[in-house]
Amino acid sequence: MAFQLPEPIIDALLDKLGNDDAFRLLFAADPRVALAGLGFEAAADASIRRGIWNCLAVTELASKDAIRATHALLRQELVAQRAAQMPISLQVARPGKKAA
Repeated sequence: MAFQLPEPIIDALLDKLGNDDAFRLLFAADPRVALAGLGFEAAADASIRRGIWNCLAVTELASKDAIRATHALLRQELVAQRAAQMPISLQVARPGKKAA
């Protein structure tokens, strides 16, 4: 199953991650529910369990400032076809490690 977010969902996701504390908490706790709340139908269909849903997890979300500062780059990565196979850098790098 391919995982490609529609551009309106990408825009809403980045806006919420960069500005909305309640959404950030929800996304960190359950990204699938958060995406479903944005209207992403594949996330709302709990019967779909393969593909991205097997590995979508958040261990430590980047700050709102970091997401806003890299909004254009994150959007570009999420819109690109490779987003279906490559991890996206919504997490912070740990000290001594490079950001993914």
